[in-house]
Amino acid sequence: MRPGVQVAAALACLFGLAVVVQSTGAETIDLAVYRAGGQLALDGGALYDGPVFRGDMLFTYTPFAALLFTPLAMLTPAAATVAVALLNAALLVWCALRCWQATPLRVGRGQRLLLAGGTAGVLLATEAVHATLFLGQVNLLLMALVLWDLLGRESRRTVGIGIGIAAGIKLTPFLLVGYLLVTRRLRAAVTSVVAFAGTVLVGLVLLPGPSVTFWLGGTFADPTRVYADVTSTHNQSLRGLLLRSGLSQPVAQLLWMAAAAAVVAVTFLLAARAYRAGERVLAVALCGMCGATVSPWTWGHHWVWLVPLAVFLGGVLLRPRWARRDLVWLAPTALLPLTFPWVLALADPPDASGAPPVLDAGPAALVVGNLYVLVFLTTLAATAWHLRARAEVVPVAPGRAEGPVPVAV
Repeated sequence: MRPGVQVAAALACLFGLAVVVQSTGAETIDLAVYRAGGQLALDGGALYDGPVFRGDMLFTYTPFAALLFTPLAMLTPAAATVAVALLNAALLVWCALRCWQATPLRVGRGQRLLLAGGTAGVLLATEAVHATLFLGQVNLLLMALVLWDLLGRESRRTVGIGIGIAAGIKLTPFLLVGYLLVTRRLRAAVTSVVAFAGTVLVGLVLLPGPSVTFWLGGTFADPTRVYADVTSTHNQSLRGLLLRSGLSQPVAQLLWMAAAAAVVAVTFLLAARAYRAGERVLAVALCGMCGATVSPWTWGHHWVWLVPLAVFLGGVLLRPRWARRDLVWLAPTALLPLTFPWVLALADPPDASGAPPVLDAGPAALVVGNLYVLVFLTTLAATAWHLRARAEVVPVAPGRAEGPVPVAV
């Protein structure tokens, strides 16, 4: 790599290190909820009967997740915050490295690690990753489990276990089973379902009461447990966009179900084509972002799937020569910097003082208030255009890139 790229990556690493150090002293509210859930699991308490932290925060994860959180309950709040911050930092770098390893760029191991660290540093400036660290969230762990499955050697018999466990913690990753099916990896899809069923069974055996409440009582399907105001800009999903569009709630709900089904179908179609063209990182990014888009409720920090997207776009930018079809990636690349917290804060809902957001109406408010969904839809459109433009290229083996691309940057 050229010295300028290496210097920029090194500076991004230093920035990321500073953010991680700062996050070790953050008020990790979501981590406190995890610890409370873990403590209730240890005590045999009711996970879903009422708030578990601060009088208003409910436990919204699975009984299996509560069992996984029990070690956190054994730590002091400060120790848990430091441990989770360091774990999230390591997971972020690992996820970026896993994605860079799956790209066709031909660089040395040290340069690839530098790219991963630099990518992690840059992404720590985005709301999704920044909030994940400062809230003590579990999003990076879920993504790491999925990437471990989908960006490694496909001949492994264990492929699918990561997706199943991730879905057993939080349901959204279960969408990736559909991706395995459309890419004709039936064994991996079955493995995912079996692993997921195993997490449900573990929860049922060790926490029978909460498991019945969660799975049979409909708790898992109640988005109001996440946040009371379903129209809030905190809901960065397609459903949130439609509910804020001025439509009545019943109409918006019906439209969301129809649109979500269409989005999933188009995403699977394009992801399967990207996979067959050797663009595995792009395919996984599309499916991860699709899950966040069609979910009933999606916080901004759920959009850590910008990590594989950023790596894919970075790989395009580092190509020594661009094909004309590559220019289409400039659109999602231009949108990514808008996901910095200070931009998204312009459309935040009213705070405790009742002050309205800076952007309360108009096109700018529409864009900023629904930015993550727009990033995904733009990427989806760019993918369709890109794959159509390269349709004349000789097909490559499924899941393999056309070949290593030398980097002269």
